[in-house]
Formats: sequence, C-alpha cells, structure tokens
Amino acid sequence: MKKFTLALGLACVAGSAFAQYEQYEGNTDFTDDETRWKVAYIGSETVADPAKEVSGYITMMQMYKNNSNWDEMHTNWKWLIENAPIASVTIYANGATMLYNMIQAESDTAKKKEYLDELMGLFDTRLKYLKYLNASIPEGKRGRATEGDVLIAKANYYHICGYGVDPNYTYNTIYDMYAKAIKLINQEGGREVKGAYIQYYFSTSYELYKASNEYYREQFLNDYLSSKEVCEKMLQLAKEETDPDKAQKIVDEYDRPLAVIEQVFAESGAADRDQLVAMFTPKVEANKDNLDYLRSAMTVLASNDCDDTDVYYKAANYAYNIEPTYESAIGMGQYMKKEGKLQEMLTYYNKAIDLCQTDNTRGRICLNIANSLINGKQYTGAQVYLDKAIAYNSDLAGQAYLKKAVVYTSLGQYNDAINYCSQASAADITVSGTANRLADKIRSAQANNAAAAKAKAAYDAYIAKQKAEEAFWGKK
Repeated sequence: MKKFTLALGLACVAGSAFAQYEQYEGNTDFTDDETRWKVAYIGSETVADPAKEVSGYITMMQMYKNNSNWDEMHTNWKWLIENAPIASVTIYANGATMLYNMIQAESDTAKKKEYLDELMGLFDTRLKYLKYLNASIPEGKRGRATEGDVLIAKANYYHICGYGVDPNYTYNTIYDMYAKAIKLINQEGGREVKGAYIQYYFSTSYELYKASNEYYREQFLNDYLSSKEVCEKMLQLAKEETDPDKAQKIVDEYDRPLAVIEQVFAESGAADRDQLVAMFTPKVEANKDNLDYLRSAMTVLASNDCDDTDVYYKAANYAYNIEPTYESAIGMGQYMKKEGKLQEMLTYYNKAIDLCQTDNTRGRICLNIANSLINGKQYTGAQVYLDKAIAYNSDLAGQAYLKKAVVYTSLGQYNDAINYCSQASAADITVSGTANRLADKIRSAQANNAAAAKAKAAYDAYIAKQKAEEAFWGKK
C-alpha cells in the first residue's frame, strides 16, 4: 500500500509539473539556466529565489557525485527529480550513474529492487519531459536525445542491473527493449547506437537462440546480419572523417563489437548448412509468391555459405520470375555455375550488375560475385571481379584487397596474402582490425607449415641416413 501511495504521489507531482511547463512552451528561453531553474521549480511561488534554490541542489548533487557519496547525492537528486525535473539533463545522467552504483553496493535484494525501480522510473521521467530538456540545450551541444536514445540506455541499465534483482527479469524483456529502441533510433535519427549496445543486443538474441534453437534460429540469423550491418555502416563513417583521431575513435568503438559478434555467431552453430536448408526449404515453398521473403531468405542463405544449395536456387528462381533483381540474378548465376554452364553464369552475373542503380552497388555486387567464386575455388574469376569492384568504386579497395588476401592464403602464397592484408589496412581504416587479425593468422599458419616442413626434412634425412648405414653394413 505504501508503494502504491508513493507512486500515486509522484504521478500527481509529475502531472502538475507537466501542466506548469506547458504554459511556458515557446515563450521561454530554456537555454538560460536561471530562467529555466525558476520555471522548473514546481513550488516556486513559495520561495523568494527559486533559481537559487534549484541551483543549490544541482551543485550539491554534483559535489556528492564527485566524492562518490551516493547516499547524500541520492537525497539531493530525489529532491530535483520530484521538484524540478527539467532543471538539467545532469539529473538523469548523474542519477543513472548514482543508482547503478547503489545497486552494485547494496546486499539487500529488496533494497536493490527499490533502487532498480527508481532507475527505470528515471528514464520514464526523462521521456515525459524530453522536449523541455532538449529545449534547454543549444543546437549542436551534447545532451540532446531522442526517445530511442533514452530507451536504449534504459534497456542497457536493465540488462546489467536487473538480473537477480527483478523477479520478472527475462531475456525476452531485454531483447524487446533493445529492439524497440534501435528501431526508434533508425526511424527518428538521434545519436548513433553505441558499439557496446549493439553487442549486448546481439548477445541477448544469442541467449534466446540457445534457449530454443529452432524457434529463434531465423530471428537470430537476421539479428546477426542487422547487427553486423550497423557496425559496418558506422565503421564506414570513419573513412569519411577527416580528423584521424576521430576516425580512430569510431574504429575503436565498433571494430571490437563487430569481431565479438562474428566470433559468437561462428561458434553458435546457427549457420549449420543442413539445419538452414531444412528450415528454409518449406518456408521458401510456402512463400514462393512473396518477393520480400524470398529476397530475405536469399540474403540469409548467401551470408551463411548456403548459396550453392537447392533451396537457394529455388528461392532465386521464384524471385527472378516474379521480378528480376540483382539478388535473384546472382542466384540464377550461382545455379548456372553449379550446372557447369559458365557462359550462362557470366550472363546472369553481368545482368545482376546491370540491374544495380549505382556504381557503389555495382561494386558491392562484384564483391559478392567474387566471394561466391572464392567459395567455389574459382580464384582467377574471383580476381577479375575484385578488380571490377575497385574500378566501379575505389572506396571498396580495402575490402577487395582483403578478399585477395583470402585468395592467396587459399593458394598457399602467404607472403602475397600478408601483403594484401597490409594494403587493405592502408586503403580502408574500417577493415584494418579484420586485416590485422587475418595477417596474424596467416603468419601463424606460415610458421606452423615451416616448422612441419623442417621436421619432415629432418625425419627424411634421418631415414636416409639409417638406410645408408644399413646398406653399408649389409655389404660387409
């Protein structure tokens, strides 16, 4: 009963505050601290200097935060969020830090849950007053946020603080929170999704997949592709950044999460060919008139080295007959390759390039064709399309060189492979992490092969010596 009464009381305060701020909308310069603090204080009519009152609590809150005195900070923070919720965005940023630390330090589960509820309520309150808080921040300054930005921060804090505290904590809940936030950010813009958040979102999807492989497999596969795509798009921004330090920060933010996502996916077993074929075979047949689904199925299958399977060819054929697209044309080319009809294969591949609208897309199609040829061990053809990719779009040089490194590794020409890794890293900062990791693996393989060759040579020399001695003594 006590909790219900408290919640109702806070709701009434929030309601009166909202009504108070509505009357000032468009008539107040909320970027001026003193004016905003005066307007923000709900009980301002009973205080001689409301701006001074509010600024005093903000100062004390910041002082206690600097000293990590969370209990005293909590008292000042609670006064601000109940009496002046639009006074400053620091109420929310610092409040989240404070409550996180209080949850971690608290041993009593009931008390932890109380702090967790306050933490979740903090984000709800920020959402309620978001337009006023944004209005208090000049254009171009940090601190402005969209609904998606606030929700993804809420999801992240719930992810790391809720386990063992909230009895209703489930991976489904966290996944839904992340998914909703990312969708909103994509729709309305806002700040970029942090690399760590993308990694946590994908790890939550992985937990759901582990709990029920067949039920969540397709969702997990699509989450892998979308998470990977977000990281790659953000890394692409590093190439457009003229400040080298800022470019490196972007790489540091997204390269490691991308590597973790790739590693987790590789170890998940979700891309098992037999299981993917078994899963998509009935679905492709059931959706043979649904172009959107067929394109999605082709993307997932091709991304998981299943572009040489009957179900992939069938999806491509159905899609091509509905409406030829570059995806379905590539699929038809793959089928012709399997049938040994190389001229028809090239016709479809080139048709795929013609169906693209921009040179950037044409270049990426050439990369995909090259990847397909690499998988089929047709290395000469792969090299041709990698060179075409660079010709269409020089920005793809780093990715093309990286695939050339794979080709030369497969051919056992390790020095050339390492050289292309270096060229890839120099041409494109966004693939530098991948290129460096590949180069390390190639050097390791090269060293192991050299050691094996040396051991074999020593063994062969020993056997030859033994045979020579046996032959010598046999003559005696």
